[in-house]
Amino acid sequence: MNADPKSSCSETTEGEPTATMTPMPVWLVALMVSLLFLSAWYFDLYGGWFESKVFSPYVSVADVQRFQPKTGGIADTVARGKKLFADNCAVCHMETGVGNPANGCPPLIDSEWVKSPTATRIAMLISKGLSGPITVNGKVYNTGVMLAVGDSLPGSEAEKAEKIAAIATYVRFQFGKITVETKTAQVQAVRESIKDRTANFTEEELLKAEP
Repeated sequence: MNADPKSSCSETTEGEPTATMTPMPVWLVALMVSLLFLSAWYFDLYGGWFESKVFSPYVSVADVQRFQPKTGGIADTVARGKKLFADNCAVCHMETGVGNPANGCPPLIDSEWVKSPTATRIAMLISKGLSGPITVNGKVYNTGVMLAVGDSLPGSEAEKAEKIAAIATYVRFQFGKITVETKTAQVQAVRESIKDRTANFTEEELLKAEP
């Protein structure tokens, strides 16, 4: 006779799983703080602070600046002059130097005023502006009034002269293929000689000046 299964098997009860709170090991906290500190230190030293000019293999802004090719001379002056020309002159003469004949604004490309042996006349023009017609490459342009851009440039007199020299250098280089830099001292001398003038120049007056 078979034994009763209920009586022959011992009953077992399994308890529900339980969770207990265990404190984080101190060494793990110390490790996380150390890693955070080292990461911040590394970024501060090599990250360039998200500077967009920093690219591999450079690791800092100082690296980028140190390995840049040396600049100087007419190239720097032309670059400054290009920006000043765009801000102050291109609205009339256009960035391409073709001018705007419909508004009486003459072209600068291959203009005899641009390719003059010295920058005296162009410094006078930029400084005090022009009233009346002007002849460029045999064609008369009724300019009306060209503003005295040079006088209106911000800064001290020395800063104005430096900016006018940069514009003259750019215009002569870009539109007249003149590779001689117009020096600030040249412009200062021209401006000193016309400092008391309040009126725009005329073509006739400009032609009397040093070519």
